[in-house]
Amino acid sequence: MDSYARLSRNQKGKLEKCETQHADNRDVIERLGGVLGEEISDPKLSAWNPRVHRPGWVRVMKRVAARACDGVVLWNTDRGWRQSPDLEDMFKLIEGFDSFTVASSHGRYDLSDYNDRYQLRQEVAHNQRNSDEASQRISRRFDVLRRKGVPHLQGRSFGFPGLDRTVPKDEAMDADGNDTREPVSAALVERERVALRAGTSAVLAGVTQVKLSEEWNAAGLRTVTGGLFSPTKVRDLLLRPRNAGLIEHEGEIVGTMPGEPVVDPVEFERLRALYAGRTRGRQPGLRYVGSGIATCPRCGKKLSGRPHVGEYPDGERRRQYACTKARGGCGRVAADVRLVDREIRGMVLARMSDKTHAAAIKAARARISDRLAEVDREIAECEQRQEAIAAKWGARKMSDKAFDRANEPLVADLARLEAVREELTGGNPEGPTEAMSREEAAEKWDAADIGEQRAMLTDALGRDTLYVDPSDRTGFRTFNPKRVRVEPYQPGPAARPTAS
Repeated sequence: MDSYARLSRNQKGKLEKCETQHADNRDVIERLGGVLGEEISDPKLSAWNPRVHRPGWVRVMKRVAARACDGVVLWNTDRGWRQSPDLEDMFKLIEGFDSFTVASSHGRYDLSDYNDRYQLRQEVAHNQRNSDEASQRISRRFDVLRRKGVPHLQGRSFGFPGLDRTVPKDEAMDADGNDTREPVSAALVERERVALRAGTSAVLAGVTQVKLSEEWNAAGLRTVTGGLFSPTKVRDLLLRPRNAGLIEHEGEIVGTMPGEPVVDPVEFERLRALYAGRTRGRQPGLRYVGSGIATCPRCGKKLSGRPHVGEYPDGERRRQYACTKARGGCGRVAADVRLVDREIRGMVLARMSDKTHAAAIKAARARISDRLAEVDREIAECEQRQEAIAAKWGARKMSDKAFDRANEPLVADLARLEAVREELTGGNPEGPTEAMSREEAAEKWDAADIGEQRAMLTDALGRDTLYVDPSDRTGFRTFNPKRVRVEPYQPGPAARPTAS
């Protein structure tokens, strides 16, 4: 007979060690005249939560299915089953067995006897009722605490005091089941709080999550478990209601924490409104001139910039534009960033100094001015409505769920209208109206940052499309400047261009 033990608390609230339970189980096996099979343990504190994985209990079930034992002994049946479906799974496993014994310090059940199965079902149903009652009692207690301003935290969180979570809890437990981890220093907590306040202000000022995560990592800040920050983790941290002293449950603000909040509640509400109005999807960065503008001629997806193998002669890491499968592309186009940017620069200078090209853009925008004015008016209306619902949300006159319901159609309309405006203007509503000399264009380009160069590229393209063709993969690996080309805009449905 196998012995199973699970670290848990007895009726007095004290931990019952697995070693103690196994010792009692061995006495039961000896009293029943059996022989000990395996001693299997689970150092967990829950058997009623179906989301908790118990590898020890899984092994018990596998041994039962393989008929490697004739029974299982538990210190108490609630160590194995607190949910009736789990017991029924055991019954299914032993169908066809001549006999199978489940024993504990309080009794013995022969599962080949339907009366014993009935009694065991009653005992497990009683265990489940106790668990449900405890769960409801705990839920009510947490609800009362939340309304009193006491948050329910699962250990220490960034910007708040608590035990050091860089040490795993399982490794910090002593022989008596006590947590031996030390509290983090007050200096570290204050440093994290300064980062939360500065990060909130930075995002409101237009700093990206990518930039913020890089700054935090470079400054030596780490997550509470000792990991590096990613842009997503930074966003999740900044959007925690507890930063502003608020306690949120199921999307509703239900309480306020005592004391001074880490982040100004007004700034936090502005941050939430900012994120609520954002559309999904990664925005083009400010590291690559052609990212999100240059297009793959094979599949029509926009190229993105990424690091590449090796270094340039000046020591900087090589980079390339690529059509990546991770973003839905074909993965068949890649080209060195510096070589492509050199061709982009030449194209921009040629177009911005071309009087005919500038005049054509001016004339085209004159033809579409009426439709553009209508689109701009609709965009302004959507933005005004967003500001109105954001004001209600900020004044707590609207729940988060109600805000999302009102904001989602506006976000969809704005995305559609902005796409129309992009199509009408070629991405630059202002656009050039007069040509400049090539020297002036070169001076402007060379003095510009990446964002300004992207604007100049969009301005020079107008409604045309910039393509980067795939390499022909023949001969020496030299870059062919003709791979970078511009396809004139064609009104109406047109076939996808192919690489030349």
